[in-house]
Amino acid sequence: MNNREFIHCANQSKFYQQKLVNVNTEHWDSIPFTTKKELREADGFDLLGVDSSQIATYHETSGTSGKPSPSWFSHNDTLQEAKLLMDSDLQLSENDLILNRFPFAIALPAFILYWTAREAKAGFISADQWNLAAPISRVVEILQKTKPSILAIGSNEAIRLYHVAKAMGVQFPLANLRALIVAGELVSPSRRKYIEQLFGVPVHMLFGSTETGSLSLSCKEGHFHLTHPKVKFEVVDEQGQVLPFHEKGYCVLSTAREGMPLLRYFNEDIIEIQEDHTCSCGNETPVLIHYGREIESITVHGNTFSFYDIQEAIYTLNEIPFQWQLQQIDQTVTFFLQYTKIVDVSSISKELSDKLGLEVLVELSELYPIENYIQKPKHTKTTYIEKIFTDVLVAE
Repeated sequence: MNNREFIHCANQSKFYQQKLVNVNTEHWDSIPFTTKKELREADGFDLLGVDSSQIATYHETSGTSGKPSPSWFSHNDTLQEAKLLMDSDLQLSENDLILNRFPFAIALPAFILYWTAREAKAGFISADQWNLAAPISRVVEILQKTKPSILAIGSNEAIRLYHVAKAMGVQFPLANLRALIVAGELVSPSRRKYIEQLFGVPVHMLFGSTETGSLSLSCKEGHFHLTHPKVKFEVVDEQGQVLPFHEKGYCVLSTAREGMPLLRYFNEDIIEIQEDHTCSCGNETPVLIHYGREIESITVHGNTFSFYDIQEAIYTLNEIPFQWQLQQIDQTVTFFLQYTKIVDVSSISKELSDKLGLEVLVELSELYPIENYIQKPKHTKTTYIEKIFTDVLVAE
């Protein structure tokens, strides 16, 4: 799509009609960025790009970095979301059975997977992460029973599921399972490789957000190829100036989604676009490198470490932790690590410090007690009728 088409699509919403009223849209660079703050404060209906009768679903961001912002999808948008996944390196078909672990809540990924399964005529199992009837131990059982070919799940939840399954005596790879789809947070190359080693199958990462919709599904090599026909990417510096290929900066997106178009949306992610990227998957389009949100980075003694940098350090350790958290207090960084075996803390502290070029502290901590998740909680339907029979000798 060219710039005029993105502008035309944006002008279908009241929000952009008002925002662009005094803007010379003939000059793309003069179009002001749309910010998260604007989306949060806008009237949700003003963001609509179509009549409400054409809306299929409504969603909201998690609100982890502020007040939740709305997101609308038209019926045509749901088809576009499905098409992006169907045209990807995953090659989803009617022979697939998807086990979905993403929550069917106000969030988006579970809906994208369901829309795609419907269009591809693939089978679909809902094992909602936030559903009390589907604790992680039950999902392990369902995996064994149904033998799905695709497991759609958050990256950290995938690691938890693997270790719970292992404690239950279940080993991966499982029969028929051919791929994982992960979404919801950054997955660096080393973290992706680690999850692939756990499950023994390729991991495809779904890149996007609630407000933008899906933007790319990574290929078998883990690359985000920029093939979305209705999305324009820009990389800008701190002054808002557009940067060339191979330079790291802030992500600015324009999307021609019917339900809620976006024009030059500054989403606070740090990215880089590589133009001359050779990929064995055969796709020669530019590749996006995602370094995480700015809010997920830390700055210590004048040096900034992105969420990507931190993950690369963690998932290239000789002993990779089961779970981890990082705490920064002033200029002191402490990693809280959980292992499923005995490890040398001092050795890990030195290794992490060397990788980051920063003196860090390491403490062992039980962040996720596996034994609590092996026993399946009782979440069942309400019993309205209870029948009790006792042996009664009836005289003839």
